[in-house]
Amino acid sequence: MTLFDDKNRTYLEPATHNENTYDYFDRSARQDVSNVRQVLNEWFENYPLTEKHELKSRFKKTFSSAFYELFIYTLFSHQGFEITIHPEVPNSNKRPDFLLKKDDIEFYIEAKEAKDESSEQQSIKRRTNQIYDSLNTIQSPNFFLRISELTLKTTRQPTTKKIINIVENELKSIEPDKVTELIQNYGLDGSPHLQIEDSDLKLVISLIPKDPSYRNSGGRPIGTYPFDTYWGGAEGSIKNSFAKKAKRYGKLDKPYIICINAIGSRFSGEDDVENAVWGSSALSWSDDPNNPDEKLVRQKDGLFLSNKGPIFQNISGILVTYAVAFNIPVSKYWLIKHPFSNQVLDFGIFDMTYQYVKDGKISTNQGKTVGEILNINTGWLDD
Repeated sequence: MTLFDDKNRTYLEPATHNENTYDYFDRSARQDVSNVRQVLNEWFENYPLTEKHELKSRFKKTFSSAFYELFIYTLFSHQGFEITIHPEVPNSNKRPDFLLKKDDIEFYIEAKEAKDESSEQQSIKRRTNQIYDSLNTIQSPNFFLRISELTLKTTRQPTTKKIINIVENELKSIEPDKVTELIQNYGLDGSPHLQIEDSDLKLVISLIPKDPSYRNSGGRPIGTYPFDTYWGGAEGSIKNSFAKKAKRYGKLDKPYIICINAIGSRFSGEDDVENAVWGSSALSWSDDPNNPDEKLVRQKDGLFLSNKGPIFQNISGILVTYAVAFNIPVSKYWLIKHPFSNQVLDFGIFDMTYQYVKDGKISTNQGKTVGEILNINTGWLDD
């Protein structure tokens, strides 16, 4: 069994907004997608035969979570670990994702995604993407469409047939060179705006003229989309995902590492990880007016320490990653040892960089990059 079959592929366009990732990867003839398929097929080939059917089924339904489990399996197998999938654990009918063994050391691993989105937000995103896919069928030979606003008013999926007809009819009556002149004189605000509103949505579109040499050339009409803005980062979703897995098995007989793939749009990297794990940063100062002693400190609201003392001591550590199909060799990771764990694990068995606490300070032991561990060079998508 292979993850992706060897067959003739001719589709060279990007994926649509709501397209299933597996389906797109399976039909795309782009070179970068082909290289991703090849790597995933190689990983899948080394996955236990008895588990392949279930994993392939999940790839077709929930690509990102299945990808992450295969990524974690491959990352640790390349470090010399023997891996058992879904091992039995004492006093529980639940099974973690993996049991890893090297020499006389054994520990469990659980893999989970953190996407920063509630079920309601994911539903809104799917309905919005469906609208974008429909709008991208608009015949617009002279203009790119700049979506300035898209507001969904209800939980219904808006129909777009009427909207498409309205936009196409409006576009026929607008001269692109005149719009170019308006933009040159007044900026993008000088471009004509098309506003369409009904009981289900409000849509505002402005027009960006195509260069004359590209007019009537086809392609997707949407040129830009509304910007999303956020307050705060991804530390909350990392902490919530960790807590769910930390409480799942109670007291285990072996050390336990939780792997979190933080792939939500709010994830900004190291700051989010440090705020989640070590506690959010705060400004501290003295009441002494002659010596304010202002400094940044960590609050006791992280994954390892609360105001009441150490927490989640059944966990040996956490691995936070930002790993997706197109960034494999350069994917970022943060492997951190729990300083107060009751299940002590020697992190020296890993080839990876990890953080630990020594003498009350956070120290780092340098290791390999993901690309070095998996033997994938950074230019792999162009090879």
